Amino acid sequence: MIRAVIFDMDGVLLDSEPLHDKVNLEILRSFGINADKTVTNPYVGRTSEALWDAMIRRFSIPEKTEVLIERQWEMVVRDLPISGIAESEGLTELLDYIERNGLRASVASSSRICFIDAVFDHLDLRKYMEGYTGAEEIGVGKPAPDIYLKAAEKLGVLPEQCLAVEDSTAGVLSAKAAGMFTVGYLNPTSEGQDLSKADRKVKLLAEIIDILDELTGTSFESESENRLSHEKTGEKSRKIEKNRKS
Repeated sequence: MIRAVIFDMDGVLLDSEPLHDKVNLEILRSFGINADKTVTNPYVGRTSEALWDAMIRRFSIPEKTEVLIERQWEMVVRDLPISGIAESEGLTELLDYIERNGLRASVASSSRICFIDAVFDHLDLRKYMEGYTGAEEIGVGKPAPDIYLKAAEKLGVLPEQCLAVEDSTAGVLSAKAAGMFTVGYLNPTSEGQDLSKADRKVKLLAEIIDILDELTGTSFESESENRLSHEKTGEKSRKIEKNRKS
């Protein structure tokens, strides 16, 4: 039974991908690189490290990855309040449904925590979301399952008790690898993303309400079962990290 909904952020809660495109291409232009978003699209949903490591190799950019990452996030945090970007259509309706039906809600985003905090303030999300998991909290980013496993562990629920909402290829693969029921959100500006591995696909976030109606029951687990869920999820996350280090 579904007990929690875990959202990707960029391209799902708000259509922030054009802002990221603008900033990333502006940084590339500062090095004399006249690229378009087809160059950065393959890194939608992935970490900043993956993006800038690839750009440095491809264009021989004479700068460190860490410096470009800091520049990127300073710019998007600065520009968000004046961007005019609103929440995705149907988001409030979906969040109200989640709250009304006693479900949990959280975010699992490849963005830096500074930008997640900025988005939470921009969209007034703290009254709905129990928290978030950001890129700095995990060792390996999407499409690895780590970030979704960590998000589930924080909520104290099993991954299979979670519905994930994603708009990118890497994000869908990440949520599926974590064992979550995954909804692919067809964001029109997230071009070139393969959502075929998702369990369902929607064009509007409010459509997820019908999916939740199908998947949720009326009785929730006892507190002891909830604690067991938390222990099992934490154990799964620790095993993945241990295997990766060995």
